Amino acid sequence: MQRKRLLILVFIIVLLLAGSAAAVWRVAQELNLGLDLRGGVYVLYRAVETEDGADDADKLARAVTIIRSRVDALGVAEPNIQQEGQDRIRVELHGIEDQRAAREVIGKTALLKFVGPDDEVIVSGDELKDAFVGYDQYNRLAVSLEFNETGREKFAQATEKFLGRQIAIYLDEELISAPRVDTVIPDGKAQITGSFTAEEAANLALQLRSGALPVQLQELEIRSVGPQLGRDSLTRSVRAGAAGIILVLLFMLAYYRTLGLMAAVGLIVYAALVLVVMKVLNVTLTLPGIAGLILSVGMAVDANVIIFERIKEELRKGRTMRPAVEAGFSQAFRSILDSNVTTLIAAAVLFQFAQGPVRGFAVTLSVGILVSMFTAIVLTRYLLRQAAGTALLPTPQSSLRQETEPAKRGLNFIAWRKYALIFSCLIIAAGMTAWAVRGLNYGVDFTGGTIMQIDLGQEFTLDEVRDTLAPFGLAGAAVQKVGSEQAGAEVEKSQEVLIRTPELTAAEQDEIFAAFQERFALAEDALIRVDNVGAAVGSELQRQAVIALLLAGLGMVIYITIRFEFRFAVTAIIALLHDAAMMLTFFALFRQELNSTFIAAVLTILGYSINDTIVIYDRIRENMRLQRKESVAEIVNNSIAQSLIRTINTSLTTLLVLVTMLIFGGLTIRPFVSALVVGVVFGTYSSIFLASPLWQWWKERRAKKESLA
Repeated sequence: MQRKRLLILVFIIVLLLAGSAAAVWRVAQELNLGLDLRGGVYVLYRAVETEDGADDADKLARAVTIIRSRVDALGVAEPNIQQEGQDRIRVELHGIEDQRAAREVIGKTALLKFVGPDDEVIVSGDELKDAFVGYDQYNRLAVSLEFNETGREKFAQATEKFLGRQIAIYLDEELISAPRVDTVIPDGKAQITGSFTAEEAANLALQLRSGALPVQLQELEIRSVGPQLGRDSLTRSVRAGAAGIILVLLFMLAYYRTLGLMAAVGLIVYAALVLVVMKVLNVTLTLPGIAGLILSVGMAVDANVIIFERIKEELRKGRTMRPAVEAGFSQAFRSILDSNVTTLIAAAVLFQFAQGPVRGFAVTLSVGILVSMFTAIVLTRYLLRQAAGTALLPTPQSSLRQETEPAKRGLNFIAWRKYALIFSCLIIAAGMTAWAVRGLNYGVDFTGGTIMQIDLGQEFTLDEVRDTLAPFGLAGAAVQKVGSEQAGAEVEKSQEVLIRTPELTAAEQDEIFAAFQERFALAEDALIRVDNVGAAVGSELQRQAVIALLLAGLGMVIYITIRFEFRFAVTAIIALLHDAAMMLTFFALFRQELNSTFIAAVLTILGYSINDTIVIYDRIRENMRLQRKESVAEIVNNSIAQSLIRTINTSLTTLLVLVTMLIFGGLTIRPFVSALVVGVVFGTYSSIFLASPLWQWWKERRAKKESLA
């Protein structure tokens, strides 16, 4: 009977692994990759307020349609053009090779106007109905125009007034054509004739047709990633993900043995299911999104570790394997649910307030959390039930090796509370001092500005870069060598430079790049990255960061109060503020750059740290019921000790995947991952030494006051 069950179990495992491998292989070929992984251009526009505000919403909707028609003419596959809020349009063009040409086309989306010889505007772009290539009466190429009813009347009056004279056509204040009026045009249908080639006529018609925006747009933010950099980011991320998952699987197998084998199968299925869900939901995978996916692998282990530690506790009580498995899952469910819901609160807030790649991180993290709960509670439970009747899961005596219960090892965490508080205050004080003296190293996401990353194709000095920038008044710009893409190469051998300047227009960026092309004989694809962020976006990002943190904290307070009590919620938030302060301290002391991904890192760590804290709180709540004769301090100390192995193991597995991202992830993602590493370390520390001991202190102080009263 045991042999039959074992064969069935092996067959199921092989089937799950084969199915997962096939799903990963298939889905990996079809996933939507973001701009930062396959290259492209992203632009955020804001509609400038018009005098007639009644039709602004309709005008913005029409502007989206017009921009889409212009982008479609570029032949870009699956562009993303959508309205955001009341006055913004987001344009994302994926995988394009000629970024400068795309930026030029996108940039020419301002107001189109026809101007008479007296410099008065005759008609504007929203009154032009259509423009297309046709032929004149002599069968020559021409550009045909058609105006709407309002434009037809204005144009008829203008052609009568300016007969025999020229009418200028401007797009982005640039003269694109100046045809002469040869006859009065009463029906709103005109032709621009001349010595056109087919390409010139098509381009002019495209500019007229898709440049006819009903509102004027202001460029708030533009980001450009070269295909080469995108491919490299994807390769590095896949490498980091594979290394991280392998390390986690090896750890689980080494520490939990057969239980770890079941968890390993569950994790592999988990990874496949996450990719399938992302494909079904048509989620765009970004670089931070991959970091979220890899991080969720480490966090997915959390549920398994909680369950396994509960199973081991039941085995210590003398239960056989099958009842221990059932009891372990039953007792672990509440901790798993509460800890993951609080993390999902942070992810939901992040999704609401983030944009672009950071929003992709929130999506993948949320999907990962939900799928991990399913695989741990359903799949791993099923596999352990099947294994319980086979020789794979040995008897309790041989499997536990007579382990001592952690709570009986004499560890006194409450006694270390005072020293932990002193240590934290000293570290945070050092960080705040550095912040006050030197300030934080805000990136362009917060301050506004331009970043250009250029592959110079040769070794260079920073003085050469500054000399090239000097004619533009940018000799004092921040310049940095970017490490070679070859692992282990020295930064001094880099052939890439990162230039940070105040905000530059697209024309100024082109002039600067042209200067580098001339000096270093560069090709067009040498400009591998451009980020241009307006100051308005930076100030808005800072405001949204504060709102996001407040809402995440409020959501957690409400949930923890409902599930536990208000004192638990307050002490948990104090610990979270400590973790956020520690992350800021790290960035202040080591001058790490703060960008939009830092907000994602802080919110993620809040979710991760509260996850640890909730598990300990759940054990305190349970022990308050079971250990009524013990003091509050003893109960809290026992609860921390009982949860210690789980806390250490989950933090270790999470750090394993983060370290692989830190090593293999590349320069772009490094500040983000660094923040996560610091957050995980201090989040674990605060869960053990601050949150629960603070609750114990408050609880006992409250009880003493009540007894005196």
